Amino acid sequence: MNRQQRRAAGASAPGGMSPAFVETFNAAMKAQNEGQFERAIAGYREAAKFNSRHPLLYNNLGVVYYTMGNWDEAVVNYRKAIALDPNMPLALNNLAVTLNSADRHDEAIPIFQHSLKFQPGNPKALNNLGDSFNKTGRFAEAKPLIEQALAAVPDYAEGYSNYGMTLWGLGDLDAAIAAFKRAIALQPDLAMPHKNLGLVYLLIGNYAEGWRDYLWRQAADHIPARPNARPLWQGQDLGDGALLVFAEQGVGDEILYANMMQDLVERGVNVVWEADQRLLPLFRRSYPTIRFIERTWPVDPAVTPADIVAQCPIGTLGTVLRTDVARFATARFPVLQPDLARVAALRAQTGVADNEKLIGMSWLSKNPRFGNNKSTALTDWADAIRVPGVKFVNLQYGDTLDERQRLTRDTGLALIHLDGLDLTADLDGVAALAAACDHVITVSNTAAHIAGAVGTPLQILVPEGMGKLWYWGNGTETTPWYPQARFFRQDAQSHWQPIMRQVVELVQKISRNR
Repeated sequence: MNRQQRRAAGASAPGGMSPAFVETFNAAMKAQNEGQFERAIAGYREAAKFNSRHPLLYNNLGVVYYTMGNWDEAVVNYRKAIALDPNMPLALNNLAVTLNSADRHDEAIPIFQHSLKFQPGNPKALNNLGDSFNKTGRFAEAKPLIEQALAAVPDYAEGYSNYGMTLWGLGDLDAAIAAFKRAIALQPDLAMPHKNLGLVYLLIGNYAEGWRDYLWRQAADHIPARPNARPLWQGQDLGDGALLVFAEQGVGDEILYANMMQDLVERGVNVVWEADQRLLPLFRRSYPTIRFIERTWPVDPAVTPADIVAQCPIGTLGTVLRTDVARFATARFPVLQPDLARVAALRAQTGVADNEKLIGMSWLSKNPRFGNNKSTALTDWADAIRVPGVKFVNLQYGDTLDERQRLTRDTGLALIHLDGLDLTADLDGVAALAAACDHVITVSNTAAHIAGAVGTPLQILVPEGMGKLWYWGNGTETTPWYPQARFFRQDAQSHWQPIMRQVVELVQKISRNR
């Protein structure tokens, strides 16, 4: 231990520190510094037998667990340290950083603020608090904090990275790009500003530069490398060999990137495409010449065909196939083909009359990071649902019984819900139901991708700030990924009332066109 650590330990440990404690504690720190984390944990546990009221011991245990990715145990140990020393800035900041990493930002913010009372002006603490404000969409509150950190440390690469996120959230994309570039100039191997610079470029339609920096997402998001790696496909001829295209993101992204399947077919590429098992029936029907396999993790080598000679993550296909908007002319629309027999059967099951229009709807996102920013309440849709001449059918995945019952209890309205269709597990059925609709109106979630891919007229409610995904564009009326889609865009963070009035107007227009 250094002098400061010894002083802290002596102040918090009754009777000072025994030689046995010092010896075991130092051995645990040595193991920690050498990356021998299990040995470090055992050492700190042994040291606690000699002094169980040493806050630095639990702080260090928290650091070990955090480094190992076990954030729950890290939180437990940081809280033990703080219980022993409520004014320990190191443990306070470490706890808040861990909660921030676990997307528990509402818990992290007050702890960061408390920590700053003991270290006012600390650049890292200011930047960390700004980061939590960014991740909760509170960009205006983040801005002065990160600016203060950058004023103190002008070459603070991570500060510029977070500042770019702040400026992006505030809608100043040119300044955000400049901030990300500054972070990269200061620390070229810092993955997050590369990734976010790529996303901003993609958002504004600069695909050539966007895909290049978006390649850093694997390092930024700690996406594990695949075993038995093959060379990355960059458009080269594979001869008789096959290309493995593998899924790395959510179901919505898998559907989005299906836009490029036809390009590979027309190039004559022998494709093995890995996908979520729920998408396999839909994908196989739509592209019978592509071999589709189920995505598993860890990867099962037994189900990976032996003729694969190159591979490509789905999010990297664009570097070859979508280098500018003009390249979308080669896409096939609709992208996916639903089961036409199920389309007819499901429309009949809704009971919609011949003189009525059927509108599919989905009102929330369960994205763990910013789903709340993309979500509405079902009762917000009441005025649209009561428009005569239309019927609304549920496309919302997950258990929505309570919300549907609340809608009926509070408004007297009912949303059509097909009990025999699992809207989470049966995505082929969801695609058929979306295709059975005359129109789909939804927030930004999987239902939007499904309706877009099967070609149903589509209106998407797009949030401002956090949750505005790059493929919906920046202020554009539509997107090349789903040409029939149109957008209702928020003009203020988490403010849906003007949008819902536009939804009502759209539904009235659909009703008049019966």
